Amino acid sequence: MRTGTVDPRVPAGCPKYLKLAKDFERQLRTGVLRIGDRLPSVRQLRETHRISVATAIGCYAWLERQGYVRARPKSGFYVSRAPLTDTLPPAIASTARGPVPVRVGALGTVATRPPERRRVIDLGPAVVGPDLLPRNRLNQSLRLALSAFTDNAVRYEDCRGSVRLRRQIARLVFRQGVICSPEDIVVTSGSIEAYNLSIRAVARAGDVVAVESPGCFEILRALEAMQLRAVEIPHVPKRGIDLDLLATAAARHTIKAILLTATCHNPVGDCVDDGRKEMIVRFAAERQIPIIEGDAFGDLVFSGERPRPLKAFDTTGIVMQCSSLAHYVAPGFNLGWANAGRWQPEVERLKSFTNVAAAMLPQLALAEFLESGAFEKHLKQLRLALWESVDAARQEVLRTFPAGTRVSAPEGGFVLWIQLPDGFDGRSVQRAAAAEGIHLFPGPVFSPSGDYKSFVRIACGQPVELLRSAIRVIAASLARSSGK
Repeated sequence: MRTGTVDPRVPAGCPKYLKLAKDFERQLRTGVLRIGDRLPSVRQLRETHRISVATAIGCYAWLERQGYVRARPKSGFYVSRAPLTDTLPPAIASTARGPVPVRVGALGTVATRPPERRRVIDLGPAVVGPDLLPRNRLNQSLRLALSAFTDNAVRYEDCRGSVRLRRQIARLVFRQGVICSPEDIVVTSGSIEAYNLSIRAVARAGDVVAVESPGCFEILRALEAMQLRAVEIPHVPKRGIDLDLLATAAARHTIKAILLTATCHNPVGDCVDDGRKEMIVRFAAERQIPIIEGDAFGDLVFSGERPRPLKAFDTTGIVMQCSSLAHYVAPGFNLGWANAGRWQPEVERLKSFTNVAAAMLPQLALAEFLESGAFEKHLKQLRLALWESVDAARQEVLRTFPAGTRVSAPEGGFVLWIQLPDGFDGRSVQRAAAAEGIHLFPGPVFSPSGDYKSFVRIACGQPVELLRSAIRVIAASLARSSGK
């Protein structure tokens, strides 16, 4: 039996058949139901739980697709296997590293460029696939935006972005517990520009910054472009960046910024509790070290309320929040934003030097999409779809990958952080997958020092069956490389 953490909780809005199926799964996981046990008949299930026949059949169909039960003619459903479970998350770095120059360039170029094939299953960048995007509603928003665009098409927008969009972003972050006005927002070309502007506002080439390990690949690329050095601090699941090691690093080096993600972490997928978030912000405020917070996936938490970002605990302007809706709403619009606190004027100045202003039509379209309430509707559907995809992909990895594989159990977002057994190399796995038309990221691109060599990250923003098929192909290549 392989090891890992407990599966994510069932999200709100989950269909009745799936809630019931997950209840059965918990019984299988805890040993209440065992292999060979007979399950209640469809009629018994309907009467006991006061559900429809369709719901009962849907429950057993889902369990059958997972391989948990099998139907015997004229006899009923019987347990055929128990869920594969973990007891430990994938390993993380246990000590601080650095400072070292950030060198993810060569690996990063390969990681972000899918193989030259007509059809590529893209499990690399954390971007939701077309089938899960609100394409028709976005097209409608573009058409509606055109009427507002006519009078403004021949002039530049404010370098901070459309005030209409900034107003909607301010409302969006207010629901996260962050109080700001449209004047506090700078619209950017996705989260990468937000990171770049924020880093440039507080650091120069050769400076030292502290980064989580593992950490967001986009942040590391921004650091490399600026020729910065990084002190690598472990990310502790559920607790965030290791404050003890961070304090030691801050005593030894002049740290210009702390770069981290506290909600739906990329690539681990965990959420830091509010108490720890408050401690992290207080640590930075006491030492006057700016925090650059990545917060791209906080809205994608699977269950419960949207967690508050670090920015919600900031009373002194020490936190620079960088976010985007490009990953899971409108990749083609590629819009993000920075809420940079006390460094807002400098971020605005740098933005004016970089590209004067973002294109107006996509901004107006995204503003209309947010104003209409379509975002909340999309989010409700997407959370459930991503939870199902992540859950299915995780079980498929545990079922098909080599014994000893360890897999994260994300609380939100849509990436899996996978540690392969000794003897496997993430870069070799990436190359073998690319030869089969599947794109994924190797672990070393999530570390300034190129650590996590036995890791890979798989993005699960695709339909369930496509994910399962791709994972089986990767598993087959792993089996071949191990000589089995």
